[in-house]
Amino acid sequence: MSTHLRHFARELASETAQPERLALHIGGLADPDLDITHCLAGLDALADEAEDRLLPGLKGGDLAHALLHVLGEQMGFQGNLGNYYDPGNSFLHLVMENRRGLPITLSLLYMAVARRMGIHLDGIGFPAHFMLRYADETGSWLIDPFHRSVVQEDDASSYLTGVFRQPVRLHSAVAEYAVSTRMLLLRLLNNLRNVYLSNNIFHSALAVLDYMVLVEPNEPDLWRDRGLLHIQSGAMLAAESDLRRYFTRRNRLHLFWADPQVAIPGLPGLFWDGNYAPTREEREVMTALKHVRATIGRIN
Repeated sequence: MSTHLRHFARELASETAQPERLALHIGGLADPDLDITHCLAGLDALADEAEDRLLPGLKGGDLAHALLHVLGEQMGFQGNLGNYYDPGNSFLHLVMENRRGLPITLSLLYMAVARRMGIHLDGIGFPAHFMLRYADETGSWLIDPFHRSVVQEDDASSYLTGVFRQPVRLHSAVAEYAVSTRMLLLRLLNNLRNVYLSNNIFHSALAVLDYMVLVEPNEPDLWRDRGLLHIQSGAMLAAESDLRRYFTRRNRLHLFWADPQVAIPGLPGLFWDGNYAPTREEREVMTALKHVRATIGRIN
């Protein structure tokens, strides 16, 4: 386990875990020597600069617009429209350095800077887009750091419809899309994993999954995906261990020991009954597991 991954696990277990600290430890994937203390001091400095630029006594929509103007216009934090799929957009320390990022990393930076100024912003995880929510006694507003917009909360559906140029209907109140720290991290990490997978950078995708299974250890699909990537890298013992966790977390451990050829419905000798029968996905994992065991047997 790398130093940053170890510190990430420790921070994640803390009741006072800060999203920006956790995100910076994810940055260890890009820079193993990343100085987290220096980065946090950089966030403090950004907050001091923003506070100096922000007019005192603002509330409601005026404050939301002012935050966007100061951080987005004056300080230059913008969406990286020209190179959206650059992995660097998902690393907070690089967003701080380059002042370009994704909706989620820009939102994370806004949250960290605003909190240092005594302003609370919620991360809002809409489908396919991440925004911020600011609320006070005068009302509530959505801030979109990526597209540099502020909208009334009631206008969320129409705003997203304009962003995606197709009808978007929200099925819950905006506040119900607020994300926890763990949800934010999973979304951030999932973006990064998808970028690496789309570019066939499997060792980096595997390193991202090391973080993801710490954030959500009870999610079977993460263990499945990490196990399959271990196969890709040739780490068969690690693959077998992760695929066992996959079946265990699905309460289907009996399939871990089964032969996928016997488990296909309709074949002579079928011995599965009812809910014990494997799904199509489970059969595919069982087939991969059979390959793992055959490889281990040849090595040993």
